[in-house]
Amino acid sequence: MTRKPTFISALCCLGVATMLGSCFTGIESTPRITENDVRNSGVKVTPEQSLTAGISTQRPADWRPGKQWVVNDDKISMIFTSASGNTSSLAGDTLTLRRIGSYPTLTGNDGLEIVFTRSHGYDSLYYRPDIAMTDLESRNRLEIPFTVDLGPVAIADSLLRGNTYYIVTSNWYDATGNAVAGLRHVPVTITGVTAGSGIYPLKVAFHSADTPTIRCVMMTYGSSATATRNFDRLFSLTDPRLNYPRIRPETWDKIIHSQVTDGMTRDECRLALGAPATINHGASSAGQYERWNYDNGIYLIFEDGILIRYRK
Repeated sequence: MTRKPTFISALCCLGVATMLGSCFTGIESTPRITENDVRNSGVKVTPEQSLTAGISTQRPADWRPGKQWVVNDDKISMIFTSASGNTSSLAGDTLTLRRIGSYPTLTGNDGLEIVFTRSHGYDSLYYRPDIAMTDLESRNRLEIPFTVDLGPVAIADSLLRGNTYYIVTSNWYDATGNAVAGLRHVPVTITGVTAGSGIYPLKVAFHSADTPTIRCVMMTYGSSATATRNFDRLFSLTDPRLNYPRIRPETWDKIIHSQVTDGMTRDECRLALGAPATINHGASSAGQYERWNYDNGIYLIFEDGILIRYRK
């Protein structure tokens, strides 16, 4: 069982995270501070977090007929029953809420029954989660497995579409979902937000002056443990370059292209590659060294804070 951190240790961890955030407002690998952490510690909410705070799911008691979800996996057929018995090939369908009602269970209680219609067919689909009808009002959320809720997608699209931000991740995708090499810390204009995957429910499309072809990043929202790629981890409202006036133009160009070279500082490498997964310290004949290890096999070795060797 994971031990619950004490109040003092939590504040210490938040202090370290705050110092890192002051150096770079888009590090991809650092642990995410949740909204509860922010409220309890007095840490200031960033402008990026404030902008997208309204992206959230509705309480199930507030669901109304017409609410929609997109199916992203045919495995959803395991949770449904239908009048015709046909629940196959649902991936890509849009499910529309028809009604929420109850049904008598074997124990004599009223179970929860959710009825959907599908975009590719007229058959009604019945979902009976293991929830009592009387518990619906007290629940803050209810997931429909193997789907993406289109409510938060619509909210994100209305907030972000047409706006220009600075992207701080190089994990870009093309329109068909293939990974492509991206740039960091360049301005991009959001062209729309659509349904993503079960892990990353928001697919944010954009273009830039450097890359006029439409590109995408996958995004999460909210404050759950799975919300690891929220807007504030992917975009900055202001130009990160302004925070580093001493970085030379040729070095900044390497940072934009996620490249490192001997002689770069820790800050410059962090801007170029993001935070490492682990850091090791040791001693050599030349003195103290520091090794940054990344999950993809990249490592960087520093002496006195200067990069002397790397594998990329």
